[in-house]
Order: sequence, then C-alpha cells, then structure tokens
Amino acid sequence: MRKRYLVGISLAVAALVAPQAAFAAGFANTAHSATATGMAGVAVANPDEPNANFYNPASMAFLDDFNVYVGNTTIMPSVSYEHPGDDQFNTDSVSQVFPPPNFHAAVPVTDDFTVGLGAAYTWGLGIEWPEDWVGREALVSQDLETFNLNPNVAYKIPGTELSVSAGMQVLFASLRLQQTAMIRHDREVDVILGGSGYGFGGTAAAMFRPSENITVGVNYRSAARINYDGNAHFSEDVEGTPFEQRMLDQEISTSITMPHTLNAGIGYRPMDELWVGLDVNYMTWSTYDEVEVEFSQQSPQGEPGETEPSTVIPGHWEDAVAVRLGTQYSLTDSLNARLGFAFDMTPVPDETVAPSLPDNNRHVFGAGVGYTMMGIRADLGYNFIYLREREIANGNVDGNYQLSSHLVGINVGYGFGGGGGEIN
Repeated sequence: MRKRYLVGISLAVAALVAPQAAFAAGFANTAHSATATGMAGVAVANPDEPNANFYNPASMAFLDDFNVYVGNTTIMPSVSYEHPGDDQFNTDSVSQVFPPPNFHAAVPVTDDFTVGLGAAYTWGLGIEWPEDWVGREALVSQDLETFNLNPNVAYKIPGTELSVSAGMQVLFASLRLQQTAMIRHDREVDVILGGSGYGFGGTAAAMFRPSENITVGVNYRSAARINYDGNAHFSEDVEGTPFEQRMLDQEISTSITMPHTLNAGIGYRPMDELWVGLDVNYMTWSTYDEVEVEFSQQSPQGEPGETEPSTVIPGHWEDAVAVRLGTQYSLTDSLNARLGFAFDMTPVPDETVAPSLPDNNRHVFGAGVGYTMMGIRADLGYNFIYLREREIANGNVDGNYQLSSHLVGINVGYGFGGGGGEIN
C-alpha cells in the first residue's frame, strides 16, 4: 500500500500524457471546419473545402483570390462509468464544453503560386470526474491543449491539373492534471501537475484533377516531438509523514511524440448538384510507445546530488485507420446540404487503457448546411460520435466506460464563390 502512494507522481504523469479524446481516435482533434464536420471529416479531395491549410493546402493553388475562414468547433464530451462490483460507485464525468477555434487564410501571389496560414488546436482536450469518485487516485481532471500554427505554400504545375504544397507545423502545448493521493484512510492530498512545451513538424500535400468530375487528394502531416517542462504541486504539507521525501513540490519533465498523419481522398461529382467524397486517414499512434518522466528532486535512496530515477510509463499504442464517407448537395446556387459517416479505429490496447482515455472504435454521424453569397460564406456542421462500451480490466480503475460526444462547428469566410464546390 505504501509503495503505491510513493509513486503517486509517476502515476499522475501517466494519466496526464494520455489525454481525453476530442474527435478522432486517440487524442487527435481533426474537426477544424464546419464544412468538413458536416461530412464527418471528409475534406482531403474536396475542392470546396475552405480550410485548405489543415485538410489539403495543395488545393490553395487553384484559387484566384484571397480568402479567409474562421470559426470554432464546440465539443461536448461525456463519459459514464459502471463499477464492476457495486452500483453505488457508478458515476458520470462532469459536463464540460470546449470551443477550440480554427483559422485559415490564403493569398495567391501569382497565377500558380499561393501562400497560406492556418491555426488550430490539433491534439488533446480534457476530462473531469467528480472529486469523490472511486478512481480519484488515478484521475480527477486533466486538460491538454496543443496550438498548431501552420504556414504553407502551394504551387500549381503549369499545363497540368496537379498542385503540390509544403509547409511546417509550429506547436505550442500546455497540460494540467489533478488527482488525489490518499496517504491515510482519513487524509487525502490533491496532486496537481502542470507544464508546457513546444515542437516542430512538416507538411506536404497534393491535389490532382484527372477530369472535370474527379479530384484526388493526399495530405501528410509529420510527427512532432513536444518536450514538456512543468511542476508537481501538493495541496497539503506532508512533513512528518512517511511521504515527505517524495511528495515535494518539484520540477518534472517529459515528452510526447505526436503521430505522423497520412490522409488520402477521392471526390466525384456525378451531377452538377452532387459531390461525394471518400477519405482514408492513417495515424502512426505507435509513436506513443512509452513516456519517460524525469524528476528534479534528490532521491532518498540515491547518492548526494542524485535525482529521483526516471519513470518509464508504457503506452504500447497501435497505428489506426479511419474511413470517412461524405456528400454535399447543392439545393440552390447558394445553399448546400451535407451528410457524412465515419468509422475510426482506436489505437489504445487493452493492457494500457485507462479512465483518462477509455477509448474504443468510433462511429461518427455528420450533417450540415452552408450558405454562400457575394463571396461571403457561412457553414454549420454537427457530429454525433458514439463509442461502444469499453471494459477496463487491467487494474486502471476497472469497470465499464461509455463515451460519446456532440460537436457543433460554426465558420464564416470571405473570398469564396457560389455553392457547388468548383475549382477555378
């Protein structure tokens, strides 16, 4: 029992670096456009996708004029917990609403060359459980935010219907976690961890139009290693207890490698009013294999000046695939209606799944509308994300977990033509 309390900091960091999911499986957030949200995330080969910087920056090379697109996707997740032996411990996560914003701008420099800038929160979100729930030693609350600034350049090869692009990702991340350490049956101590970090990555994309009715797109976003520096804080002084040498406010550091992401899509227009798209997304979640946590304070068992030995936390996540199908129908020259469905595989294996991320395969249902007039557009998209019940039976607060989420995306833009999704 005592040993479990002495490694409380390590367990807290283990929960911290497995944040609650936002949209895609794992902790990826891919909902950065109300247009794409209305089609369950279909966007890679959509010539009418206004947030090109995120979904396929190569499509910017087909533009004639400057455009800008801004908005947010409000995310409302919920998780329920069923105790395996006693219903009195059943509970639900605390209701929360998260409105991560997104931004896109593109400026044609020549007929064939365009520069763009995008900004979005691409990884993480948060979860909060009641302070008295049975799993509070593992987790009470956590938040992870990763802001991604993404400049891109796009070039249309003269005499062809092929465009290519390249860019970079500049990521700024922050994280916070709270858990409870029960050092005696009548005494609990809040453990609060926080930190921030940054990382860099690259992007590459292409879009090809082999005929007037078909578009093909590919978008690659590289892995990015984020190094975090932060602090561990304890809400009470534990001096005079067996834990005073370990439960000290101190500096901690760790790192997470965000996965490579490869997206490929095809779009087809069987008639002027109808566009249909199919996307396949692949994420190398195997980059989340293990996390090493470094401590700044001296180890009670070590030599003078020796810090606490680092702790290695296993993840052993697996690469995952998502398949998305979406459609857009032009009701009028200005008004579009959208529908979509997606299946998103979970990367989280049974041996490491935990209440910080009781993830499972996801079923995504999308619907939306868009209105464009005189170069100004407004889009509204909705998703319902449903996960089958996930059983945890590995000692990480065992029980059955049910996760679902509602997403509402609202965006407005300027510099776009009429409805129908045409490449100029």
